[in-house]
Amino acid sequence: MKNMKRLNTCCFIGSCTEDRLSLFGEERPFLNNTELVIEESILYLIECFSVTNFLSGMDIGFEQYAAEVVLKKKKDYPQITLEGVLPYETHSVNWTEAQRDKYYSIMEKSDREIMMQCHYTWDCMTRRNLYMINQSKHIVFFNEGTGEVDRLILFSKAKGRNIIVINSEKEFNKGLIKNFLH
Repeated sequence: MKNMKRLNTCCFIGSCTEDRLSLFGEERPFLNNTELVIEESILYLIECFSVTNFLSGMDIGFEQYAAEVVLKKKKDYPQITLEGVLPYETHSVNWTEAQRDKYYSIMEKSDREIMMQCHYTWDCMTRRNLYMINQSKHIVFFNEGTGEVDRLILFSKAKGRNIIVINSEKEFNKGLIKNFLH
């Protein structure tokens, strides 16, 4: 039964550096390519792979934006669910008030909350990411060329996961999301 759920599960993993956070801000006059790729990825996974369960690590930037897109898509696809996978209890304590408000708003609308551990440890983020990879057949990565994400992509490939890698520096042609699956 666990394998059946994994086949219908996708997770979002990606760290955003401070200079990339603006990619996911509200003040842009146009729809960013990165946002388009996230939405196209989600729709493709729902429609072509029958994905119904989405996991987000709920970090600022990519992971929260992907969670918001899933919540918006629930109107058209009521069968989909969103789970927030938190690395530790006080993960958001040092964020700004606006960042915390957004985080709590998303978590309030999510279908399930999974807390990996109570307190911060040096490896808690990696443990959260490995948990999400092990629970998922499909993974959408946001990669800025950081070693950690590159290692997680290699690990996911070795486990036979379907992978979509979004790179904010590359152009994306709408409708070609299937070419991103490895």
